[in-house]
Amino acid sequence: MPYRIDATAEAADMLAAKPKLRQRVEEMLTGILETAEELRRTGQGTFSGAPEQPMRVHVGDFVIWYVLDLDHHSAKILVIERATDLPKGSSNVA
Repeated sequence: MPYRIDATAEAADMLAAKPKLRQRVEEMLTGILETAEELRRTGQGTFSGAPEQPMRVHVGDFVIWYVLDLDHHSAKILVIERATDLPKGSSNVA
């Protein structure tokens, strides 16, 4: 099933300026969508997938803030920030 990755205007501008980042972010969010849908399908975990609940993931030198909409098989990138100092225990996907 195809997934849709959307972005706010600000985030889309950042992704347009950094094509490699766009590819990495889309791959990351597609994987997250697949995992979240599988968790929901199997009833495992407590993932609600509430579209109003922003989440974040580190991709390279950036922090990507996004929301998922599992009912529409999509993710929306809200904000992309440069990661300065990662908090202890945070993951950083290269």
